[in-house]
Formats: sequence, C-alpha cells, structure tokens
Amino acid sequence: MTAISWNRDALVSKAPIAPSERMSPHADQIHNNYNWKSDMQPFYARATFMKMGPLALLYSILFNSVLCTPFFQYVLRILSYVPFNSLLRIDPSTLHPEDCFIVPNSSTPPIAIITGSNTGVGFETAQGLAQRGYHVILACRNRQKGLDAVHKINQHIITSCREEDESKVVGKASFLQPLDLASFASIRSFCNSFSEKYDSLNILVNNAGINSQGDVTEDGLEMCFQSNFVGHFLLTKLLIPSLLNAENTYKNNKYKDEAGRIVNLSSVTHHFAPSNERIHPNDGSSDLSENNGIHDKHFWLGSSTPGVSAATYRESKLASILFTIELNKRYGGGGEKVMGIRSVAVSPGSVSSDIWRNESALTQKIYRMVYLTPQQGSSTSIAGSIGNLPIDAIYLQPYWHPFMRRMHSAVRSFQRSYPLSFPMFEMLGPYIGHSVSVPRLPTDGCGGYKSSGQLWDACEGLLQNDQTLRMTPLVDDLASFIEGDIHQEVW
Repeated sequence: MTAISWNRDALVSKAPIAPSERMSPHADQIHNNYNWKSDMQPFYARATFMKMGPLALLYSILFNSVLCTPFFQYVLRILSYVPFNSLLRIDPSTLHPEDCFIVPNSSTPPIAIITGSNTGVGFETAQGLAQRGYHVILACRNRQKGLDAVHKINQHIITSCREEDESKVVGKASFLQPLDLASFASIRSFCNSFSEKYDSLNILVNNAGINSQGDVTEDGLEMCFQSNFVGHFLLTKLLIPSLLNAENTYKNNKYKDEAGRIVNLSSVTHHFAPSNERIHPNDGSSDLSENNGIHDKHFWLGSSTPGVSAATYRESKLASILFTIELNKRYGGGGEKVMGIRSVAVSPGSVSSDIWRNESALTQKIYRMVYLTPQQGSSTSIAGSIGNLPIDAIYLQPYWHPFMRRMHSAVRSFQRSYPLSFPMFEMLGPYIGHSVSVPRLPTDGCGGYKSSGQLWDACEGLLQNDQTLRMTPLVDDLASFIEGDIHQEVW
C-alpha cells in the first residue's frame, strides 16, 4: 500500500499542467447566464447541520400534512388564477418525452453507465433509463449482485412491455465487469474493457457512494473521498473520449445536439463543507484554519488524506458540484450544430437506501418513514441524464422550496427553479420530482470557477503516476474532435 502524505508541494509540483483557465463557449454561457456572485454565501458549520435536522423533520411533517391534503389541493385549484399560486404547487414535475433525448429504434441503443447501480437510487436510475430504451451497464463492485440486478431489471422490462405497448422502444441492462472505485487499478481495467467493446458513451451517472469514513484505500487515500469522488474523477477522465464520440439529439431541431451527458451525485450536505473548519477524525473536535475560506488545492489534498478530516462525505459532495462546473468549462464547447459534453450535479434528497445499512434497525425504520423511496430519489438523476436542461442548470434537487426565481425556460419539464436557499428546505419536505436550484459555491469571487480548477489540479496531482489519465483531448478544437478531425493529445 502506498501512503500519501499531506504535503502540498510534493503532491502538486509534478502535476500535469492542464488548460484549467480555458473556458468553452458553452460553459461561458452557462456561467454568465446567471449572476452567481449575488448568491455566493458562506458555508454552514457542522454544528449547524446537527441543529437543522430536527427542524427539517418538523417542517416536513407539517407541510406534508397540510399541503398534500385533498382539501388544500382543491383550494389551490380554485385559486389557480392567482399569480403567486405557482409557488404553492407541489405536484411532481413531469419529464415530458419531447424534452428528452431521442432514443432511436435500432439494434444499437444508446449506452449508459451507472456506478453503484445494483441497489438503491442507482438501481432505480438504471431501471428507469433501460425502460426508456437505453442499454445500461451496471458498474458495481460485486459481480453476483450486479448480475442479479441485471436479471431483475430485464425481467421487469419484459413484464412491463407485455402489460403496456409491445411496440415501445425499450432497452436492457448488462454487466461488464466489477468496478471498485476504491481501486485505481479496477477503474482502469473497467475503462479498458469498455473501450474495447464500445465506441461511444451517451450517459455516465457517477452515483456510487459510501458514508463511512476513516478507512484507507489500496491507493493510500481516504476511503470515503476516493470512493465518492476521486474514483469517479478518474473514471470520468478515462471515459471522456467515449463521451465525446456520443451524440444525443432532441426531437425539436432548434436545440443543438449534444455529446455525452455526465451526472454527478451530490447532496444537501454540500452546504456544510466549509474550507475554514477541519473536523478531526479521532475526537470529533474542529479547528478553524487560516485559508480565508478558500477551497484550494491544499484543502482538497487534505480531504483525500487519511486522518485529516472527518467530514469527507460532505466534502466529496461539494467536490461533485465543482467537478460539474469544471467539466462544463473544459468540455462543454462545440461547433455550430453540436455542443460538447454537458454535466450536471443532482441531489437525490434524503433517501431510505442501502447507504444507511450500517445504522441501527430503529434508525433505518425511522428513515423509511420520513425519507424518500429510492424510486423518488432517482427522479433527479433521470432528469439530469436525459432532460433538455436549462442553460444555467448545474444542480437539480427534489424538494419544494417556498421561494422561486424567475427563469426564462421554454422547456416544460424544467419550469421550477429556486435560488440558493436555506439548507433545511433541501433536507426534507414536499417531494416535487426535480427542480433546478442554485448550489452553495465557494466564495472565490468567480462562482466556484477558481475552486473547481484547484480541485481538478489537486486530483491530477494525486493521479500523477497514472499515465492513461493524461491521454485525453484538449478543448481548443472540441468541435473538430467531435467530428473526428483531430487526434488525442497528451498533456
């Protein structure tokens, strides 16, 4: 096992110099379409998170018992002419077919990879995409559990086709080989096997995650942070050429075709990942650092180092959002008719799933009573995977909020949009399927752009010995790459 010391200079000095300052035209449009500076606010501390839990539970019980009653819904229908009535609508958002990628009726369906898809939200996401015509590859650690999930999904598809329309385009699930995100060797092996068999990848959902902390991976990194984020970083980078070779199209030809879509699972806990507070794993105490609240390379290298932070789950979920921003920055460009890769972060909400398998039986029972089901939790992942996202959407979440922001979107499926709000409204509450929300971003003065670049550079520092990671295309002429006119370059 290789030990990783928390030495900023040793880890970063030899990292490849990437074009982090280059911004694709599409990413620039995403970033500038909304005034991010007006929404940048400090992160909440750990103590605040513990206090919000009971308040969120009370809020959820009260609002669900009032807003969801037939009488209240009847009153809302009567008051449908009132301008502010849309604020009180809690019916789940519908993902309309015309707002989704077209799935051709052919022998080669579009390909999707979903990590951690043998159970929970990942399983429901895989089943939802397979029902919509995608060939979904279940990427999970355990071969037998993966094969069992594949059989279950395929049997469900066969049954649903018989009950519905046999002419409906449906996909299938398959298992390629085990994928352990806590092992860089396993990730490289999986990507090599995929590239040998498939030329393109339409959708990548980085879903897998754990919430246990303190262990060390075979690569010498903190287990939770590598499993939740660094492993997905490597997986995504190695699959970039396949994602760029994909073509996702819409029925309405006024929207540009896209290359592959990347969905990164985040969480409400990203609101509670301040950079100026380190929680010690040994005793749970916290220290205020002197880095002025900047999520820089030093911070992210600390997150990946065993024994430095006891908040790596929250930090990994913030990293997923910043990773989304950086992917759009680097690979979101394109040509006149084709856009590049589009990435979005999603929160499934508080879901009663296998991620809580280490909790007590009583705790799990309570969670089943108040949390969303895995199927409900998959709604943001499915919408993020195939939906025609508004230009400034980088984060989706499933709960109703008491405030909405004005949004000029012609897409029916994404009319709900919320500003940066009090985190309690993202913990629990009335379920509405999916909505566009503004995430909490580092106060770097650039809407997270500086911090996302720092995160990217830190990860490349950790992976500097991985030669295959550097074989990815530059974004200077991304449109030409999509059209197959340039070769991959080493950087």
